[in-house]
Amino acid sequence: MDVLRMTSTAALLMRLPSRSELAVAATVEDLPGLSLSPAQCVVVSELASGAWPGTWVDNSPALAAQSSFAERTPVLVTTNGTRTLLHAAAFADEVLLASFVDLHAVARYLGERAPSSIALMPAGHFASGEGRLEDELCADALAALLAGSEPDLAQSAALIRDDARVRRRVEAKPGFSADLELALASDREARVLTFKCTNAGVGRIVRADPRAKD
Repeated sequence: MDVLRMTSTAALLMRLPSRSELAVAATVEDLPGLSLSPAQCVVVSELASGAWPGTWVDNSPALAAQSSFAERTPVLVTTNGTRTLLHAAAFADEVLLASFVDLHAVARYLGERAPSSIALMPAGHFASGEGRLEDELCADALAALLAGSEPDLAQSAALIRDDARVRRRVEAKPGFSADLELALASDREARVLTFKCTNAGVGRIVRADPRAKD
């Protein structure tokens, strides 16, 4: 769960029926491990770097909701979320993305599959291990849904909007307010996304098949 912004951006990118997958690199240094050339992809990241030629766009849910990538594959590489995905894939049988956008879909999927154990992993600040309120509240909301109760998402959204760190980002970055509102909007028709590691430091995000069970 990287609510602001990676898992929310992924959910919005995969809303398009024509979009079958997203590529992932844990860090900028992992980009050469992709089975894609720079001309075949668009890097979706806040970490723009000259180390990888080609097109870069911000890791923004608002941009994702209105961007056309044509035949190119979006590649997510972010400060916290993509590193968390690769970390989770090192020990989990199945890795799902979660955000407020697709929260109910993820809860239904897990409820139907009834795995023997579930680990909820809020990304927070990956390097330091410091938590982030939006990710923690998303994890709490998913835990409540899995326990059979309906979380107060309006209250969670209010707490996140009032968080001092979030307010600073809204004030400092034009367009972040739109990202925030999209990230806090629940979509009960959203599809569940799963991550699969394909090589060291890289992988892909696809829609989970609710019919496939172990």
